[in-house]
Parts: sequence; structure tokens; C-alpha cells
Amino acid sequence: MLPKLLLIEDNPSISKIQRHIAQRIGYEVDTADSLASAIDLIEENNYFCAVVDYVLSDAPNGEAIPLTIGASIPTIVMTGKLDDKTRDTVMRYPVVDYITKESRQAYLYLETQLKRLPRNENVRVLIVDDSKNTRNHIKNLLLRHKYLIAQASDGVMALEQLEKFDDIKVIISDNEMPNMNGITLTSRIREKYNSEDKIIIGISGTDDNRVSANFLKNGADDYLRKPFYPEEFYCRVSQNLDMQENIATIRRQANLDYLTGLPNRRYFFEQANTLLTRQEFAHQVAMLDIDLFKAVNDNYGHDAGDVVLKEVSNLFDTMFGKEHLIARLGGEEFAVLFTNDLHKKNQELLEEFRNKVSQLKLSHLQQSLTVTISIGSVVEDTKNIDELLKQADIYLYQAKEQGRNQLVVSK
Repeated sequence: MLPKLLLIEDNPSISKIQRHIAQRIGYEVDTADSLASAIDLIEENNYFCAVVDYVLSDAPNGEAIPLTIGASIPTIVMTGKLDDKTRDTVMRYPVVDYITKESRQAYLYLETQLKRLPRNENVRVLIVDDSKNTRNHIKNLLLRHKYLIAQASDGVMALEQLEKFDDIKVIISDNEMPNMNGITLTSRIREKYNSEDKIIIGISGTDDNRVSANFLKNGADDYLRKPFYPEEFYCRVSQNLDMQENIATIRRQANLDYLTGLPNRRYFFEQANTLLTRQEFAHQVAMLDIDLFKAVNDNYGHDAGDVVLKEVSNLFDTMFGKEHLIARLGGEEFAVLFTNDLHKKNQELLEEFRNKVSQLKLSHLQQSLTVTISIGSVVEDTKNIDELLKQADIYLYQAKEQGRNQLVVSK
């Protein structure tokens, strides 16, 4: 179900731009051009968030803001200008943010905020501070942006919370705490998690600049001195999360095959070497190759070949990807390294996969086609992935030589 957004704006041109931005992101949008019509919509609907104009014909002094805030709707305020009086009025309320309508950048920023709010519902933030008042203040700031919350009063309890909640992505930690201070906590967290796993933002009320340096040297990603400005706080949290997501995207792109979405050769070899060192049993590997794939490209075109690769890959991922290490090694060739020692069961799974591939009904440009796959599998007590693949490739060659569309396994 699409999140529902209430847009309160009496300028048709601006309303059209805002609506387009929200719909492009994926929101279902209701529009009100007055306070009165907004009241009617709120009575009839539940809204995920609202974008509210500060000045309306029947609400010239920001009266729409307490309406949406009072209805527990996270609110982004947009205003034509932001003098001190207007800003003070806006900031009396726990709004998500305020944005001036002065430039194109304002609408890019609005788009960024609307994208972040749904994401934040899946981000848990751990607040670590021995002051209950400080924890509650930070908690209230984060709840405006729909973050999930965990809390701890010192470093020892923070480590317990990290064990309890595996979805914690951000740790905001004070330094001056009993039992374990924030700098020590940061160092302990970094023994297990890097910045791609957990973001750490240090906070402190001290004027000693060495505290910020020590936080950063021990692995913190950022630092804020208390009392901090709420807008700066939000920017630091959001920007660190954006950076974490960007790194994760780059890593995914580096490790995945662009056409099929399967892990690529590079990722397979990296993970296989790690996996093999941990396993203390004989390892099972299979090499799989789509039969006569060149003929598919020659007879039906390369677009048809892409359809075949995608469909076979989807089935391959469904049957093996959730438990075992898989990859598209290149072209029409795939590999699987089994993570268990259930060799007979794995052999049965390979045979089932071979059979299901032969039953796939593929179509491209109103043309129907079928394909088969040959498989070679080997079980060897070695930790060398190159040797395992080389042996599996010998049995794959035998499967091809013996007529294709079959599984050949080591004796």
C-alpha cells in the first residue's frame, strides 16, 4: 500500500510541482488548498506525512501547522520567506523540517526529505546517555522523522542493546557516562562492526576538543557538541545514513552481475575462500552450463538470449540462493558452492533444477523456446576453490559429451 501524503498549498503552480515530486517517489497524494478543506480530509483519512504551506487564504499565520501536528502527522513546512518571527512560529512545533520556496534547490530538498521518511521506519537508532532528559530529548527529535528507537544509560547497556536489536544502524553516544564512556564504547563496537554496519555519532557537553578527536580516532563517524541545534542534528544523522546507503549500493553493484542480479565471479571467489576455511567437511561444488546457448542467440537474437539467462537465473536463485553460495561466472555458466555436507540431498536438488529448467516455457517477441542445462558436480576434501571448480568442470564436460541435459557427479 502506497504511503498517503496530505499536501496543503493554495498556489496551484507550486502544488502541481509538489504533487509531481511526491507521486514520482511513490506517494498517494491528497491536495487541500485551504485550512477548511484540510480539516475535512484529515477527518476522513490517515496520512503518513504532510507538506504544509505556512500562509493560506484562511490561515495566514501558520494555523495549518498545529492542525497536522495535532493529528499526529509528521509535517514539513514550506514558506515563501523565513524571517525570525516566522521561523520562531514554525519551530514552536515538532515539525520534521521547514523549507523556503526560494529556489529549485528547495524542491530537491523536499524530494530528499520525502524519500527519507519511509526509509527511516526501518532504521533503529540507539541512544546512549546517562541523562534520561537528554535521551528523551533525542528520542523525541528522532520520532518526528519516524526512526525506531533503542536506549541505554551507559556503554555496558549499549552493548547489550546491540545484541538484542540486530536492526540498529545508528548509535548516538554521549562520552561522560558511568561504567563505560562513549569513546571506549565506540572502540568496542568497532571491534565487531565497521561503518558500513553501524554508524556512530559521538556527543558531549565538554569544551575539550580532544574529546571529538578521540571519538573520531576510535572509529566514530561524526561528532556533535551538546547542546546541538536540531537541524544540524537531523542533517548529521541523515547524511551519515545516506553515505552508508551509497557505499552499500556501490558494493552491491561491484558484487552483482548486471544482467541477472546474481552474485558475480569476483564475489563468488571472495566468499568461497572465506567459506572454505570455515568448513571442516568435504566440499561440494557444481558447475552448470546452458546447452547450445549460442544457437539461441544465433536463431532468436541476443535479446532472446538475455531472456533465457534471466529466467534460468531467477530459478537458480530461488532454488539455491537462499542457502548456498551461487554466481553467474560468465556467459551461460553458473556455479554453486554448497554450504552443507548433505551431498545426496544436494545432488537431488541439482537434478530437480535440471528438470525444472527443461520445463521452462520461455517467450520472446511471440516466439516460444525451451532450453536445457548440463551440470557437473564434485565432492572433494580441499579448501582450494579453483581446484574444486576445475574438477567440477571435468564432469560438466562429460555431461555435454554424453548428450547434454544431464547431471554427472564424481564417484
